[in-house]
Amino acid sequence: MKNYRIINLFRRMAVLMLALAAAACSDWTETEPVDLRVERPQNQDPALWAEYTAALRAYKQSPHFLTYARLHNSPSPSTGEQDYMRCLPDSLDIVTLTNADNFSRFDAEDLPVLHEKGTRVLYQVDYAARSEEFAGEAELTAYLDAVIAAVAACGLDGYSFTTDPLDAAATATIVATLSAAKANGQLLVYEGNPLFVAEADRAKLDYVVLDTETTTDVTTLKLQVAHATGYAGIAPERLLLAASAGAPLYDEEVVEHAALTEMSARVVSLGPLAGLAAYDLHNDYYDVARNYPLLSDAIQLLNPSK
Repeated sequence: MKNYRIINLFRRMAVLMLALAAAACSDWTETEPVDLRVERPQNQDPALWAEYTAALRAYKQSPHFLTYARLHNSPSPSTGEQDYMRCLPDSLDIVTLTNADNFSRFDAEDLPVLHEKGTRVLYQVDYAARSEEFAGEAELTAYLDAVIAAVAACGLDGYSFTTDPLDAAATATIVATLSAAKANGQLLVYEGNPLFVAEADRAKLDYVVLDTETTTDVTTLKLQVAHATGYAGIAPERLLLAASAGAPLYDEEVVEHAALTEMSARVVSLGPLAGLAAYDLHNDYYDVARNYPLLSDAIQLLNPSK
């Protein structure tokens, strides 16, 4: 559908350019307004769109391997379509917003479309990157209260968070506060090494995204999964493997693969586990041979019959 829109727009632009060239060669160069509005799929054929999104929701409610992604929403200034939720793959199950503090009107416009597709949207609390902003318990608690209010006001589907391994007290506060705030099927997802979450708190997490995004070889990956499911006691059906788009992952024979693709295969062979988490998707968005097609291929690899 996206390719059709691009081709259609290209054709309309070509016609416009020809018309302008012809006008330049005539005695009259009066300009006329041209309507270049792009009709999105839901507006082109509402009945077909409703059928399609119903099928997507049914797929996401069925047993399958999950796909999860980070999105740095609403940067200022925006650099292109890769900054918007509407351009994420339709089959994506969960997206967490890493700039959720700045949830914009564009995000608000895109959110109903993602919900129509059955995609759940989370607010990320990136404590690992922002711990210096919270000088004490009171500052952290105030921020978490603001996050909870924003999730309710925006209609988001829960929370994801990261931790500072050296700050067990802050981690405990985050888990206690956000798990207590969950309502109406909302999720709480932890991104990192589950050993940094207190054992008693791990059961409060719906999913754990293991910190494998910088792992470059399968041998190390196997050890990380064994530690998470063994020492940390995370059930395989709650564990996702993270992969950074554009990164390599070397197999047992030291053969290089795209991390998104190879990590998808390991979700199956090392578990089966819950699914795949894709990071850094915005890189190379406009290269047709790169990250978004790779993620679509990974989703298909994980769920070939869906």
